[in-house]
Parts: sequence; C-alpha cells; structure tokens
Amino acid sequence: MKVSRTRAILESALRQGVGSGMAVSFGRIGAGKKVRHFLGAHSRFSDALPVGEESTFDLASLTKILATTLLCMKKVETGELLLDSRLEELLTHRSGLPAWKPFYEAMRTRFGERLGIIPREDRIKHFNSLLDSVAMESPQQRGHVVYSDLGFLHLERLISANFEKDLMGLYGRVPGLRLHYREASGLLVPDQSRYVMTELCPWRGPLQGEVHDDNTWSRGGMAGHAGLFGRLRDLELWVDAIFQEKFVSLKTLREFSRVVTDSSGNRRALGFDVPALDGSGSTGFVFSPSTIGHLGFTGTSLWMDLDQGLFAILLTNRVHPGRTDDRIRLVRREFHEAVRDEWRS
Repeated sequence: MKVSRTRAILESALRQGVGSGMAVSFGRIGAGKKVRHFLGAHSRFSDALPVGEESTFDLASLTKILATTLLCMKKVETGELLLDSRLEELLTHRSGLPAWKPFYEAMRTRFGERLGIIPREDRIKHFNSLLDSVAMESPQQRGHVVYSDLGFLHLERLISANFEKDLMGLYGRVPGLRLHYREASGLLVPDQSRYVMTELCPWRGPLQGEVHDDNTWSRGGMAGHAGLFGRLRDLELWVDAIFQEKFVSLKTLREFSRVVTDSSGNRRALGFDVPALDGSGSTGFVFSPSTIGHLGFTGTSLWMDLDQGLFAILLTNRVHPGRTDDRIRLVRREFHEAVRDEWRS
C-alpha cells in the first residue's frame, strides 16, 4: 500500500524524535472530505497509548486565534467592543509591550510550594497585578510588530470580564466542540487515556493534561495567549464553524484578516498570523496571500486559505521530552509543501 508523502514526512519526524505523537487534517473547507492521519503515541513511555480520535493536545498559542481573536471578533460584531487603534495595536502585536516576562517566577516566589493549590481566582488576581506593572512602563517599540504574549493577556481582560464563560457560550453553538481550558492544580490527576504528554518539565515533572506554558500554569490554567486543549476533531469543527458563520459573519472574518504592515515590513492580520510573502515561513509558498492562521509552541499549527477554501491542521508534542528542539520548523514546512502537492493531485 502506497504511503502518502504527508504521512511519510511525519512518520520520519517521529522516528527522529520530533515529539512522540501527531494528528493532522487537511482539505477543502466545507467540502466534507478531509485527509486525516494519527501517528505515534501519547508519550515515549512503553505503556503509552497510540494517538487517536480522542487524543487531546495542548494547543499552546493556537489559543490566541481559537479563543481570544474569536471572542474579540464576536464582541466587535455585536458592538460590545470598538475596533479602535488601541485594540488593533494589541491584535497586531504593535502595542509596544514586551514579548514575554517570566511572571511564573514571581508567582513561585510569592506563593512557594503552595502555588499549585492556591484558588485560581487568587492566582489570576496576583498575576494580573504583575501584568499591570509592566503595562505602566513606557512602550518600547510601539507601532512595530513585536510578537507578544503579554498583549494577548491584556486583550483577554479588555474583551471580557467573564472571558472563559463567554467563550464557552460561543463554543456551545457547535455540537461536539470540546475545546477547553484545564484548571492548573496541584491536585490534578492527568488522564493518560486522553491527554498527550508535553514536556518532562525540570520543575513541574512530566506534563500530561496540564498546560505546558509556565505563565498560564501559574495563573491557574486559563489565559488569552495559551491554555486551550483540544482534539483534532475540535479544530476541524472550529474551522467549519468559522466558514459556516456559526460564530461571526464572513464579513467580520474578512475584516480581521486585513493585513497591517509596520515600517520594517513585518506583517500581521488582526489577531491572526499570515504567511511570509518571501516564502521564508513555515508554509513556504503553499497558500495564497489571503491566508490566516497561527503556530503554537508545543508544535501545533492551523492555517486557513480564505480564497482557495483550504485548511491544514498539524498537532504535535514537539516539546516532548524537552522544549529546546526546534526541528519542527523544517517539519512544518515539508508538511505544508506535501499538503500542497496532495491538493493538486
């Protein structure tokens, strides 16, 4: 039996140790027919279960588009939120906020070994005070694109005082959609039959069923930049729902897909990433310029070509066992090029 090029690329990556498991899907949006692959296992332990339909991945920064950008679009469409210059700067990472700060270190200093059992609301309150202290500093590169987790943490708070509740209400419009946050707790007992392991963390131990991002974990598991978990099926349902206008109108989606370019030529859409015009990004020249999506630190990615009606989803745990392996960059590129060839055949 002939093995497709996409599957061969991913199988080779797993053999070389780029994570332990993967789940992928690509095809034409709304056409019903999708190519899907489940490869590898939930971890490298000998008793690990194989990746399958119910395998749930830490989606990392895909949270930015699946949650924060989505809810922002909805609030703008209903008139609850004004798409003004401040909001646009945050969405396009031009607010002048730093890319990242190790707030989890201050949280560990403040709460010590008790951090994992402190109620989420108390952790969020203290975390937000740290975030506010940074926001009060003078912007360093306002107007220039500096990819910032801190910006999306601010967006989460700006969009809604009941962010998670509002988001889950929006998800409730799609039967079977099970994207979810997972509360970070020292009492959490991971379910190996469902969650794919991420990192063997040097200070938290094996991470399986709890968020990989340290800041999100210290905040209680819920944040605007990271924290969502989901199955391959959940991302397929999300993509279909977007184009069936179950969340927002296509007019609103197009408005947020508008590209903003800074003086250095860096490009972002409103809340979404876009492919590099010179083909240097993870998608090469596979998609049209009217493509939006995002990458996630754990090895995840999601791209939607609005003109061609195509999508590609790649879920992996490339941070297993450690976060310093960056070979996923080449794997993503090879995967998307293979996807393009299968679309054309």
